[in-house]
Amino acid sequence: MENLTNNNYKNTWEPLEPPDFNSTKYGFYIGTSGYYFDDWVGIFNPPKFKSKQFNLNIPKEDYDRLLFYQKYFNFVEINSSFYTEPVKQTYIDFVKRSRQNTMFSVKVHQSISHTKEWDIQKATEMMQKQIEAISPLKEAGKFYSFLLQLEDYNQFSVKKLDYLIKVCNIAVKNSLDIHIEFRNKTWHKKYILQKLKDNGIGICNTDLPPFPHVFPLRDYATTQKGYIRYSGRNIINWYQKEKAKTYKERIQQRNKRYDYFYSDKEINDNIKGQISLKQKTKETAIAYNNHFKASAIINALKNIKLLKEKLNIN
Repeated sequence: MENLTNNNYKNTWEPLEPPDFNSTKYGFYIGTSGYYFDDWVGIFNPPKFKSKQFNLNIPKEDYDRLLFYQKYFNFVEINSSFYTEPVKQTYIDFVKRSRQNTMFSVKVHQSISHTKEWDIQKATEMMQKQIEAISPLKEAGKFYSFLLQLEDYNQFSVKKLDYLIKVCNIAVKNSLDIHIEFRNKTWHKKYILQKLKDNGIGICNTDLPPFPHVFPLRDYATTQKGYIRYSGRNIINWYQKEKAKTYKERIQQRNKRYDYFYSDKEINDNIKGQISLKQKTKETAIAYNNHFKASAIINALKNIKLLKEKLNIN
């Protein structure tokens, strides 16, 4: 499957071919980090309905981006939860618009994961709000896990670990899975993995540009649910020299960071780790986070195809 981000879509658009392999039967949930990106329109999603340059017979339901996404994938990370206050109606709507086998992961709010205070009381209040908000997903059997993502330069300390364990235990005590994505190698310690395992907290394995300080990509499992995220290896544009001053500049910098396309060889290497992780767990979630210009979509579809081949499934 070619990199569609390099194609010209000004005059034509056709939907991608959905995968012919249901990976959930083999314990793999595969998708992308987020599903609603404007730069996907005309590449993955149908072109805007009002556009006069297209004369296409596109079903009205395909303009619902979540419904359209689910024609291809059975797993999605919800990223809006990182930025916005939790609202239960949001997740009621997700349930109504979800297909039978779709599973959702929900990113923990930034006030919990990107804090300088490490105030357990404030974090507890927000975590409880998120637990209440996602309850429709839980009740519908569509909740995979919370994702608590730490910043790249967030280094280990005993105080921080204690904070993370306490926050995550709130979810665990409510019978909800939660995974921590460590991005700094100072967290790469055996006793931290054991601490997570002892408390029923998952670890999210992550692929990042190969800076000296990043947590290495592994196939660690501390619960019966595995998790792997691929954010690309764009070492040149990962850290911006100039600080963004406007929303537009922040979006531009974000897009530059995640402007990366995994080669077939890289995906085949990824799949070796996925299969290894699945052997340690009951189910494993795989999310591509290199979202710019729908690279995540193309890579996730290729992952499904190559995983089918690796598993020798006809």
